[in-house]
Amino acid sequence: MPTPAYIDLSLQANSKEAAIHKLAKGLVQAGIINDAEAYVSDVLSREATLSTYCGYGIAIPHAASKAVVNPGFAFARTTDLVWDEDDEKVRFILALAVPEANEGEHSHHIELMSKIATLALEEDVRTVWETAQTHQEIQKSFVNH
Repeated sequence: MPTPAYIDLSLQANSKEAAIHKLAKGLVQAGIINDAEAYVSDVLSREATLSTYCGYGIAIPHAASKAVVNPGFAFARTTDLVWDEDDEKVRFILALAVPEANEGEHSHHIELMSKIATLALEEDVRTVWETAQTHQEIQKSFVNH
């Protein structure tokens, strides 16, 4: 299982758009994407089609994007962020960055999404995410599963 390329244990954002922007900047710093604005635009386009809130206080915003240099993801812990009006508040955000695949090429999108969503459903993993004091604890929660 891959580990997050960027981690923020106390993300401050007043909207999902602001949260996605902050995570995109972290993904640029980590060398995962090369254009934060293009990535954010792709993710928000995807978000407009269908919310990426998936229950248990978790949102997994994602998009296949030309701005992605290497597949990866960012992890953030936040405080009761409103993702969409009708959903529970979000505590954890896992922003996936997947390169746009050419026709006939294998897309890592579904595989990465599936692994992360499965992991996020595990209560013991969410407990680690809730209580972690260091980036290493977060990294370890991904490695051990």
